[in-house]
Amino acid sequence: MRRLFALTYLLPVVLLAACGSSTSTNTKCDADSTFGLVQSVFDARGCTNATCHGQRAETAGGGLDLRPENAYASLINIRGTSADLSLVFPGEQDLSLLYLKVAAKTLGTELAAAGVSGSPMPSSPDMLSEGELELLRQWIRGGAPETGIVKDAAAGFGCDSSDATASPNKIPPLPAPDLDKGIQFYSGAWSLPSESEDEICFVTHYDFADRIPEGATLPCPEEYGGADRDCFAYNAVLLAQDPQSHHAIIESYIPPADKPEQWDPKNEARKNWQCLGGQKNGSTCDPVREGECGERSVCATAPVTAIGCIAYPNGPTEMAGADGFFGNASARRNIVFAQEATSSENLIPGVYGVVPVSGFVIWNSHAFNLTVEETTVEQYLNFTYIDASERRYQRRDLLRFDNIFAMGEIAPFESTEVCATFAVEVGTRIVLLSSHTHQHGRDFRIWYPPNERCAGVSGCTPPTDRDPDYQSFVYEDPLYQRFAADELIALDDPDPEGRTFRYCAVFDNGAEDPMTVRRNSKRPDARTCGFAELAGGFISTCGCEPEFRACLGGPNQGAICGEDDAFCGEGGICDACPLAGGVTTEDEMFAILGAYYLID
Repeated sequence: MRRLFALTYLLPVVLLAACGSSTSTNTKCDADSTFGLVQSVFDARGCTNATCHGQRAETAGGGLDLRPENAYASLINIRGTSADLSLVFPGEQDLSLLYLKVAAKTLGTELAAAGVSGSPMPSSPDMLSEGELELLRQWIRGGAPETGIVKDAAAGFGCDSSDATASPNKIPPLPAPDLDKGIQFYSGAWSLPSESEDEICFVTHYDFADRIPEGATLPCPEEYGGADRDCFAYNAVLLAQDPQSHHAIIESYIPPADKPEQWDPKNEARKNWQCLGGQKNGSTCDPVREGECGERSVCATAPVTAIGCIAYPNGPTEMAGADGFFGNASARRNIVFAQEATSSENLIPGVYGVVPVSGFVIWNSHAFNLTVEETTVEQYLNFTYIDASERRYQRRDLLRFDNIFAMGEIAPFESTEVCATFAVEVGTRIVLLSSHTHQHGRDFRIWYPPNERCAGVSGCTPPTDRDPDYQSFVYEDPLYQRFAADELIALDDPDPEGRTFRYCAVFDNGAEDPMTVRRNSKRPDARTCGFAELAGGFISTCGCEPEFRACLGGPNQGAICGEDDAFCGEGGICDACPLAGGVTTEDEMFAILGAYYLID
């Protein structure tokens, strides 16, 4: 049996209620799983004694049973009593009441701002240390697994996990909404080998005509198939996916008006239908026979490596063109573009999104598996209906990929700053604003209007007269700026500069920390690398050819070295590569994501 930790430490009083310490204040970092370590916190601090959470839920404090045999089932996707939140929502700490309660005590955050009633926990003078809080956060973001090890979750906790083997990040299935409240789309489970990276595309079919309440339906807008077809309206959408996902782009496929035959799932435009996941994985299936593939599986067109679904062979040609990569394909209507394990969007009153009642979902998923175990990627998408009486403005996507590779080529140990602008229509109200880079992207900033418009990125620089209105530093956890109804920016100026945003980011190829330079030896074992090679210079290839390789370390750092480590001198290796735009997490992107609506 693998042992996760081997270090003795002292634990303060923790979690949820004023549970007193047990008679022993010591425990060991010797749990067999990350959750085992979390459980040891409950045990060591007396939270599982009979006067606190150490009895059945009916009589336990707060209705929560934290005894080892019941704790996991009592926490995962179980609604709390002081907020409309789960005690633990796998993948997202900000949707987890347990985390919010203890973080409020440790970090001094406001519970009311998160819609949580009651007091921070524990209610005694003690609080979790920042290391303990980080353990809890990392466990939740890693999918809150009951077994297995979440990589580096206990690093800030003082435990040495160097001998532990990390497990693939998997989440428990997301419960579907009640039938009268909403509907769920499920992706199935596509395979991701050990120590690999891939971006795949596939399509699923659905028909919910007999399930969606009449009050939630409306004639489809023209861009969603036209008034002869039914759509459903929603005011909240929640995506939960396995945390090894780098991004998920989920879209509706809308057949062209001159090809109505494509609405038929058995039309020849789609082929190679097979079960995705479960015991029948890979078996041929009928897309209209719901449930044929069994549990944790769905009938889908065969998944194939395809960046942005470009050249995807098992679907209509209209979904496989290059326009899809830049968000401009008329046959593809975005539902979610997510960069985290969990993406939650609750629309402000009066605003609604639409999806056809029956149709097709395009799943474009990019994920990486850093472990030595093969895994799968699953995605669950929940919609909450909105009644006709509450609908006023249709939600629209704000996607700006025009300058996605504008950083150009950046030499090893150098950095560059890229800026660009975009303008919106008169009458726009932004409800969501975010950004997208890969791991070398730093300090993404956005300035609200007014701004002078730039002609491309050449000569476009950050404003010097004011601070940015948006700033995000962590590429895998970017800031999502959400605007409440009373915070919306009115973009009604007839002058385009009054509706122009400016955005900038720094792309650092080892200038600040040489060890973060893009390296040939760390090029990803990614199926997407083949796509980059086929692109013929359009995007960066994985790694770099010897004529571009430079020294990392040693007296000749930065000098071109071919393949000669000796040229780099003592302590140096010939391994550093230029950085450029591309499709793996080692390459870069520069984009704006968001949502808006237009006033009448």
